[in-house]
Amino acid sequence: MPWRHNLFLTLLALFLGSGCSAKPPEKILFIGNSYTGGIRKMVTELIKQSPHSETQVSFINPGGKTLEFHLNNKRTIEEIKHGQYDLIVLQDQSQFPALFPDRFEKAALALDEIIDESGSKLIFYETWGRRDGDRKNQKLFPTYDSMQKALSKNYHSIAQKCGADFAPVGSTWKIVREKNPKLGNELYRSDGSHPSQKGAYLAACVFYITLFDEDPRKLKFNGELSTAEANLIKAAAFSTRKN
Repeated sequence: MPWRHNLFLTLLALFLGSGCSAKPPEKILFIGNSYTGGIRKMVTELIKQSPHSETQVSFINPGGKTLEFHLNNKRTIEEIKHGQYDLIVLQDQSQFPALFPDRFEKAALALDEIIDESGSKLIFYETWGRRDGDRKNQKLFPTYDSMQKALSKNYHSIAQKCGADFAPVGSTWKIVREKNPKLGNELYRSDGSHPSQKGAYLAACVFYITLFDEDPRKLKFNGELSTAEANLIKAAAFSTRKN
């Protein structure tokens, strides 16, 4: 009958329309430590300079803290439960996922459950290996590559177990180090651990494509990097995320 045909077409149009117009996030919360604090200004500025300038971005990033700390921190849990965030980004202490994968996983799974109950979606922030390896744990991670391999493996694993999204900052960092060793070294501050302005820009580009599913190569904002450096980082972020 004609009315049935018209009803089918109407329902089909509604279904297709809802699937093709994913709404960009309006509220985002980053939970971590100094590796989150170190990119805070750059992420905020890049988003302000993008078509998503109205997005609200909040941070909880006391230095040196783990996901175990945040799981037992009243402020963090209250913010997750009542902040009405679209997306929540989790980052553990820089060594912890490599050194203590079981404890990392346990805390992450517990936080994932709380985040699911809040109605927010979870993204894991994959961090990077230290420039010259972990000097405090040289037998385990004597080089950057050995530390990066462990971090990437364990962040990938927990994202899969939680059914969560994944911001491949560490993996993009690795690509830039390989393509341009000089720039790769300059991603770090002098301590060989925390992100410099260039490292923060790399993280911001990775988060832009992860949070909004938009190509960072189209951004005009270069974070005071040279055009060549910014273009290399944007291309690496796009390639890593898409692959």
